[in-house]
Amino acid sequence: MKRLLAIVFAAVAALGFGLSASAQDGESTWERIKRTGELRFAVFNYAPYFVKDKETGDYGGALVEMANDVAGELKVDLVQVEVGGWSELVLAISTGKVDFAAGMQATPVRATSIDFAGPIYWIEWVTVNHPDFGGKNWEDYNDPDVKVAVMTGTSDQLLLEKWAPRASQIQFKELSQIILAVSSGRADAFTTTVLSSMIAKEKNPGLGTFNTPKPRAALPGYFGIRSEFDPRFKNFLNWWAEWNNKLGHNERRMKEAMLKYSGITEIPESVTFTE
Repeated sequence: MKRLLAIVFAAVAALGFGLSASAQDGESTWERIKRTGELRFAVFNYAPYFVKDKETGDYGGALVEMANDVAGELKVDLVQVEVGGWSELVLAISTGKVDFAAGMQATPVRATSIDFAGPIYWIEWVTVNHPDFGGKNWEDYNDPDVKVAVMTGTSDQLLLEKWAPRASQIQFKELSQIILAVSSGRADAFTTTVLSSMIAKEKNPGLGTFNTPKPRAALPGYFGIRSEFDPRFKNFLNWWAEWNNKLGHNERRMKEAMLKYSGITEIPESVTFTE
């Protein structure tokens, strides 16, 4: 029986089912964390999720606060591991550079390489208008005569195509280009996450109204973890996420970080990070 199981496990690994190096060599993430007393977490500069202290080199921010709490519950030390940004998270997780990352969206493509736990919060997609445009709900934007700026290849674009498919898209690569297009009148509005929108509005008071359109458009953010047979680390994170969401801790962490790190002075009552 043992030999048969060994053959089965070897076949699964050979077929490339996304198992991490630690899972293949016999030690799961849970076992490594317990053996070393360390929990390795991916960080990079992206306020208010991750904010590097210039004096200490340590990171703070909403997702760092969550990771610190996870480590505290596990009674291990959190080790911050710098990566190059969102685009490097899948590789950092799958190769074992980090034990987990936060703030990821569980897309089908990513799920072929890594696994997910959570959700740890929900992020809304909102709109910011040019002062001369009065759109409030998605139907107001769902018109070929309305020009909406979006970032190419992002969830912003996907959400716009779902909720306002008839809108005329103007695509850009950078948020700064989007803001300029709306403030100059080249576009009537732009749509992106509530965090990016509020920061843009705070730094560019010449922009028009900030809206949370109906129907509500929100996607969950997850912990990214390795794919492996041992379910204990994933189970722990799933229950941690449910507990902290039910008690309102994660929404509080998100809002406190927005006020502390993003230069935002006030959060509208309509903004929420719950389901």
